[in-house]
Amino acid sequence: MQMKYLLMTAVLIAGISLGADAGERIEHTISVVGEGQASAVPDKARLSVGVITSSTNVREASGANRSSMQKMLQALADLGVEERDMATSNFSIHYENPRPKAEGHEGQYRVSNMLRVELSDFEQVDSVLEEVVRAGANQIWGVEMVVADVEALAVQARAKAAESARAKAEELARLHGRKLGEVLRITESSGGRPMARMMAMESGGGVIKPGEQSATVRLEVVYELR
Repeated sequence: MQMKYLLMTAVLIAGISLGADAGERIEHTISVVGEGQASAVPDKARLSVGVITSSTNVREASGANRSSMQKMLQALADLGVEERDMATSNFSIHYENPRPKAEGHEGQYRVSNMLRVELSDFEQVDSVLEEVVRAGANQIWGVEMVVADVEALAVQARAKAAESARAKAEELARLHGRKLGEVLRITESSGGRPMARMMAMESGGGVIKPGEQSATVRLEVVYELR
């Protein structure tokens, strides 16, 4: 019985000793979140313009649409817009059934063709809109102001977020009489890329106000404490 008691005591002491060793191996860390934001003035205008045509005959609807689009493309070319800055954003053909109880009315084929146009010169926006409408465009979905190099904006925001995180961690460590060690983990969460801003369109020109767009980056950084 005495031998059994001594054995149990030895196991218990060993367990306590092992627990103390394990506690000594626990890493002391600090986790902080740094946020950085960078802004830039948009340097591109993106227009969405197009043509919708309808006819009871799909060939007629398509032909009319094609003719208007060709005139619109020529008008853009005459204004100096390069082909690489124009791209089809949406094309569709669908059949619309006649309304119920609408006697004498046939279903129609509806052809839609939308074009995305990018301009580096904001002064061109008014003249481009005027000319495409004159050429036959009957759909203008708006004008967006965009930053061309959004990644460069994100890089700036990321650097500011890293500086912010480091400054916070150093301050907290100093307040507690500790020093920062190595970085153990970094997690990034983006606050969103610069969103394209819609620009109000008014006749007469002079309404383009690109303003600024910003990108935000958040970094959660875990440092070792010494």
